[in-house]
Amino acid sequence: MGGLIHSLPARILTLAPLALAALAVLMALLIACGSNVDMITFVSEVDGDAEIYVIDPDSGVATPLTDNNSSDRDPIWSPDGKQVAYVSDESGDLEINVVDRKGEITRRLTNIPGDDLAPLWSPDGAKLAFISNQDGNAEVYLMNADGGRPVRITAKEPDDRMGDWSPDGEWLAFARGGSSGERGLWLRNPDGVNLVHLTQENDFGPAWSPDGKHIVFVRETEGNSDIYLASRLKDGTWQDAVELTRLTQHEEDDLAPVWSPNGESVAFVSYRDGNGEIYIMESDGSRQLRLTTNEADDLDPVWSPDGDRMAFVSHLYGPSEIFIMDDDGGNQRRLTTNDAEDHSPDW
Repeated sequence: MGGLIHSLPARILTLAPLALAALAVLMALLIACGSNVDMITFVSEVDGDAEIYVIDPDSGVATPLTDNNSSDRDPIWSPDGKQVAYVSDESGDLEINVVDRKGEITRRLTNIPGDDLAPLWSPDGAKLAFISNQDGNAEVYLMNADGGRPVRITAKEPDDRMGDWSPDGEWLAFARGGSSGERGLWLRNPDGVNLVHLTQENDFGPAWSPDGKHIVFVRETEGNSDIYLASRLKDGTWQDAVELTRLTQHEEDDLAPVWSPNGESVAFVSYRDGNGEIYIMESDGSRQLRLTTNEADDLDPVWSPDGDRMAFVSHLYGPSEIFIMDDDGGNQRRLTTNDAEDHSPDW
């Protein structure tokens, strides 16, 4: 299963220039004609700096969305699949940009001294949350998806880290460091009204379940990271007490939990085998199953929209490459093949 990884026959990032151009034209035609193929966006450093690409997971045909001398990273699809938000240092510091799925129109959304990073679309695609350091420390900001003046919705000295939107768009989850009175997971209404201190340990990486009733996250205790679940009490609200459940219990780190689209499973990265491998478990922590099996790090699992497959990053051949596999670990295939780093997939 996990140990057998096959490459796709066509490799867009290593093709001769004429073939590359022909396949790029084909990809552009498919996109222009409204192909319903779910593309994977990712970062490739094949041309010497980081650029945003999209790739068809079935054919392996990839095409760049950005082409410049700056470093572009952290791509994330808009909910309607028409745009990709990303971070670029083209202006000298990090700013939030968007590009359409054809790579034809690029817009810079932030123009603020200090780094802006970690863009996150609201569920309806109308807004973008992000982290900005314009005030000297990392705070959560919000702006309309077409730009405009950003609004700060947190204001504390400890640095904030972006988390996740609730499925209904009513809450933003984020993580905060600092003292015992500040650290942990927090929830904030996008309008800046309600603020909930959800947990009070060294917690990060919150991800909301599709039904909005649970938040999976990572807790670091004495140098070891495990995955936990915060559950809203029956008929309760997030302002009430929540139930905490520890889902993993290993001496090595378990990280990067992501929900399946149907909310029944959680994929994650575990180092319990001596290196990073992709695992899956039921939402209550049962039936933990290893999906990748090799001696290299396999990281950053991302579910396909239908939940049948996962994209991930593997170092099996040295530099990081984009792979896909079935949701049970079968049919593992290498999508990119070059000597550069390919990483940060979003499906």
